[in-house]
Amino acid sequence: MQYSNFPKFGKISKLGFGAMRFPKKADGTIDQEQVNEMIRTAYVHGVNYFDTAYVYGGGASEKALGEALKQFPRDSFFLADKHPFYNLKTKEERDEFFQTSLDRCGVEYFDFYLMHAVNSKNAQGLVDYDMVNWALEKKKEGKIRFLGLSMHDTNDLLLKLLDLNDWDFVQIQYNYLDTEGEPGKTGYEELLRRNIPMIIMEPLKGGVLVNLPEHITKPFQELGKSNPEMGLRWIGEKEGIVTVLSGMSTLEQAKDNLAIFQNMQPLNEQELKAIQQVKENIIASQKVGCTGCNYCSVCPMGIDISGTFKAWNTKAMNEGSSNWISGAAIDADMIRKCVECGQCAAHCPQKIDIPGKLKEVLEYFG
Repeated sequence: MQYSNFPKFGKISKLGFGAMRFPKKADGTIDQEQVNEMIRTAYVHGVNYFDTAYVYGGGASEKALGEALKQFPRDSFFLADKHPFYNLKTKEERDEFFQTSLDRCGVEYFDFYLMHAVNSKNAQGLVDYDMVNWALEKKKEGKIRFLGLSMHDTNDLLLKLLDLNDWDFVQIQYNYLDTEGEPGKTGYEELLRRNIPMIIMEPLKGGVLVNLPEHITKPFQELGKSNPEMGLRWIGEKEGIVTVLSGMSTLEQAKDNLAIFQNMQPLNEQELKAIQQVKENIIASQKVGCTGCNYCSVCPMGIDISGTFKAWNTKAMNEGSSNWISGAAIDADMIRKCVECGQCAAHCPQKIDIPGKLKEVLEYFG
């Protein structure tokens, strides 16, 4: 396993285990036995950074990860969690949410703690509920070791957030498809300039950069490289990065990622050109930049938004190709239930106009 070594953090695995997409059983509950094996496999191969959040799976992720981590000494790994400050109604709830996360995870402190998914619509809540000073008190109490924030928003907002506190770290979405987005390359370089350590989320864009048809990834195939390897190596070698989070759903995915990070080599010129060509191929065919994070699952009508967008992209990327990927069925009756309330768009980290895109789906499929 390759490690970063920031003096204030210590030795942290370059591969971080993201707990957003744990495997589930047929009844929809998390498969704890599989999770235990996946976490154990990652740990024994050198992974020591594990990431969850209060809202993941309605709390099921925290519980499952906490249970799995009981296999190891508490001081042998770094545990990251996140505060859902955007759900606060009173200042008293700050402690309630925090303690709930500690209890679910079965720990007495968090190594890394983040203000979760800060964006232009909820950022004022950090001020209104005095979140920074609250969190700094938790640091003094020893319940938080390092304080940071995560965001999927504009660089203007990033600059404003950096003025709120001397953050120990910042977590951003960054991958080879999102360099021109925000924060993107500009945000990455600003954090690097300020010497603020970065944690990377969505390095494979929620699996988008993994589940690509062969005609789009032909440049990788010609080099004998896999889609995950190219995406993870692109981000993993960059300066200023503490760890790269991968939301693993199967033991096979965990093993594949571990193999990539065991002896990661810098990309050569030929590989960089291949990544640029694949990026251009994706942009030319993709319909919507959904990562499948499912924050939009708040839909009061029960529309499977991320599933619909995945099917749309799958269909679009495979047009004219003999390599058909299954799972591109569209339930038009379900989509027509949309009342355009906007709750989904308000929660979307990618800032997608979801009601508008659902209309486009209906038009696309006739």
